[in-house]
Amino acid sequence: MAVTNILPGYTFGGHDAYEAVPEIVGKYGKKVCIIGGETALSKAVPVLKPILEANDFTITDVIVFGKECSYEKGQKLAQLDSVKAADVYFAVGGGKAIDTVKLVSHYCGSKPFFTFPTIAGTCAATSKVAAVYHENHVFDSVHYNGYPAKHVFIDSQILVEAPTKYAWAGMGDTIAKHYESTFSARGLQTVYETQLGLAMSVMCAQPIQEHGVEAIEASDANKRSDAFDQAALAVILTTGLVSNFLAEEFNSNIAHAMCYGFTTQKVVEENHLHGEIVSYGVLVLLTVDKQLEERAKWLDVYKAMGLPVKLADLEMKIEDMAPVYKKAIDVPATDVSPYPITEQMLEDAVKALEAL
Repeated sequence: MAVTNILPGYTFGGHDAYEAVPEIVGKYGKKVCIIGGETALSKAVPVLKPILEANDFTITDVIVFGKECSYEKGQKLAQLDSVKAADVYFAVGGGKAIDTVKLVSHYCGSKPFFTFPTIAGTCAATSKVAAVYHENHVFDSVHYNGYPAKHVFIDSQILVEAPTKYAWAGMGDTIAKHYESTFSARGLQTVYETQLGLAMSVMCAQPIQEHGVEAIEASDANKRSDAFDQAALAVILTTGLVSNFLAEEFNSNIAHAMCYGFTTQKVVEENHLHGEIVSYGVLVLLTVDKQLEERAKWLDVYKAMGLPVKLADLEMKIEDMAPVYKKAIDVPATDVSPYPITEQMLEDAVKALEAL
């Protein structure tokens, strides 16, 4: 059976990373619609616009996407004349902005899109999937585009100047990619691409374990460092590449299931970031699977980084967790596991973490 796996190219640097845009994007067309978050656009467009104008590109529109990535939002934006007129789309911002542009591209006949992450908070810029939510912020489903961005332009100077909480949460989300994928695929016969993705997934966890604390310090100081760049590449690039190589069923498990469960809780959804919640889910996974030595290593790192280790860190109490477990099991994230995952397993793991 023939296999086609489209991977994005990437350019990494400071503001100079955007200087590669004309050569790489130009062959796809010169009419550009830029879509992103309000703050993200304010950081990236002043760097991008002079480069585009100097190379005879036309910006059909600069659009603030809103607050949520939903199917309704993707369809609405796709109907705008300025969006239809563009040859290519630039997705600027964090995960929800970038994932929204994936939907726009899909609804506009798979027009090419390019990503410009402005926070080191997610692998959305590199991956081909979009996490789609309802407009009330409750998780809906995962949309599989079948293709990622044509190219990812990573300006680490913009990343390090963003609020530290995004890199912090991004690293928490990145850790999960290694443990969820290897857990899901355990004991199964896998194809080459999955094997490659699993092997690469080690580089989602190792750089965070080694450089996470220093990366946070660099972000706090708004000053690029090797530690910050290593962490940023793990979050944005490595995790996205792993996601693209892995079959759908190996891309998510207990950590993300718990995160989707927590979206039922208003206090968590409003006050805590996706990757922050997922990082707690990693501890639940390691506890369910009795990987206690790994858990012990990460507990020390979590405490040094300020990632959540107790329900109180997510403003939750044990007696309020029943809807979280139910939603976690209802979503398909744990369908492919070495053994059946139950609500009771999740509850027991959470109680064990609370007792530490």
